[in-house]
Amino acid sequence: MSAGRVSRWEQRIIGGEPIGIEQAPWQVSLQLYGDLVCGGSIYSEIIIVTAAHCFFDKNGNREDDQGYQVRAGSALTDSNGTLVDVVAIIIHEEYAYESNINDIAIVSLSTPLEFTSKVQPISLAKMKPSPGSIALVSGWGVSYIFNDGTKLYPTHLQGLTLHIKSMFSCRLFDPSLICAGTYRRTACLGDSGGPLVVNKQLVGVVSWGRKGCQSSTFFVSVPYFREWILNAIASIQ
Repeated sequence: MSAGRVSRWEQRIIGGEPIGIEQAPWQVSLQLYGDLVCGGSIYSEIIIVTAAHCFFDKNGNREDDQGYQVRAGSALTDSNGTLVDVVAIIIHEEYAYESNINDIAIVSLSTPLEFTSKVQPISLAKMKPSPGSIALVSGWGVSYIFNDGTKLYPTHLQGLTLHIKSMFSCRLFDPSLICAGTYRRTACLGDSGGPLVVNKQLVGVVSWGRKGCQSSTFFVSVPYFREWILNAIASIQ
């Protein structure tokens, strides 16, 4: 992984365990010129839901759209599964890089994915999950941070069970976000763009964390942005 591409968004799963892609067959890796930059979720054969910030560099400049690919059907980022070019990217028109509001995007693939036990779509949740709901977040990246700050990056897909937290407990009152996580068990920023799943429905997209990956992570609320996602999909189909 290119350190330059993840320096701002070093979001990765802390406290997770290796899982097979069959346990999260909607999970894909989003790559830029062969480097992992984000995760994403399969909505249909050609549509992936991810985060807007995945398409900007550490200085807030748009990356080269021509360099993006998606790998589906593999728990590894560098082999197996299917690697497909991205041909269209739609970023929320009111996304703000500095504040990271409206951090949602979709991409369209050059070739339709073939659904198997390792490649499956996930439906978009219509309602926010209740506080206390059990959720699964998955992705690749930092799995452990040593005392000296050194980070351990796995190459295999990681999964982590979290609990949905109330906005009050997270001290955040923004209807466009969902909060989840516990101490030292959270999606700590590379899992960016990846899925937060409750009852096999996509409820959130990994957006940002706090307190050095030891507390809560904020996810873009899929129910809140559901209409935008569907309209964006309709605009390119």
